[in-house]
Amino acid sequence: MKKIFLIPILMTVTFYCYSQSALRLQGIIDFDLTSGGYTGKAIHLFAGTSINDLSQYGIGVANNGNGGDGQEYTFPTISVDDGDHILLARDSSALSSYLGVCYQMFDVIIIASNAIDQNGNDAIELYKDSVVVQTFGDISVDGTGTPWEYLDSWAYQTGSFSSLFNISAWTFGGVECTIGSLTTQTSSCPYPFCATNNIENNLRDILFNIYPNPSNDIVYLNSEILFDNIKIIDALGKEVNDYSFNNKILNVNALRSGIYFIQIEFNDMLFSQKFFKN
Repeated sequence: MKKIFLIPILMTVTFYCYSQSALRLQGIIDFDLTSGGYTGKAIHLFAGTSINDLSQYGIGVANNGNGGDGQEYTFPTISVDDGDHILLARDSSALSSYLGVCYQMFDVIIIASNAIDQNGNDAIELYKDSVVVQTFGDISVDGTGTPWEYLDSWAYQTGSFSSLFNISAWTFGGVECTIGSLTTQTSSCPYPFCATNNIENNLRDILFNIYPNPSNDIVYLNSEILFDNIKIIDALGKEVNDYSFNNKILNVNALRSGIYFIQIEFNDMLFSQKFFKN
C-alpha cells in the first residue's frame, strides 16, 4: 500500500564528501502547473537497497549558484524497501492530477517542506549523515542557460549512478516544455518515469494482485484502483464465463483445472495475471 508522509525535518550542516549511496537522485522536477507557484516542484529518488531509517538522508538546494546552504531538508524516520521509487513533493494533489496513473507508480510519497524550492536553475545535493553523497548540477553556478537547466521542465537520470554530477547520465525535457500542459502526457516532454511502456511494465502489481494462486474455488483480487471490466481467458485464448465476480472476489469453482489469465482494463490499458485452477 502506498505510504504518504507529512512531517518534514530541517537541518543545516556543511560537510562535503562523496561515496556510494543506497539512495539516489532519480529525477529533478520543476513542472509548470496551472495550480501555479511551488505546486510542480518535486524530487524523485530511488532506493537501491532497503533503508531502515530514511532520516539518515537529506536534501540541499543551491539556489542561483550560491554554493549551497548545506542540508536544508531531512527525510522522516521511515523505512523504504529495495527498489522503491520515492516522490518528495511540495503539493501531492497537484502532482497526482498532473501525473495521472503514473502517480500510482511511486511506492512512497512524502510531502516536502518549503526547503524544496528549486527553480529550474538550481543544483541539488543529496546528503547522508550530513555528508554529500550525490550532486545534480553545479552548486556554484546559476544553471540558467546551461545544458542542465530544467526550468518548467525536468531532469531524469538514465545512466549509471555517479556521486559527482555527470551530465551524460541525465536526460532533460527541455526548458519550459511543460508550460500550458494539463498532464505530463499532453506536454511535449512526458516525464520518463511515466512513459507508456514503463506504466505497463510496473503497474501490474499496483493494479492488482491475485491470491491464492493456484486455487480450487476462490480467488481474491487485491487492488488499489476501481475497475469495471474483468475477463478470464483460457490457455487457448478463449474467454470463459463459468465464474462469478463480486467485491473483488472471484468464484472459479466451476472452471476446469488448467491455466487461465485474469484480465482487467484500466485507463484504456489491458493487464493480465496468470492463474492456475486446481
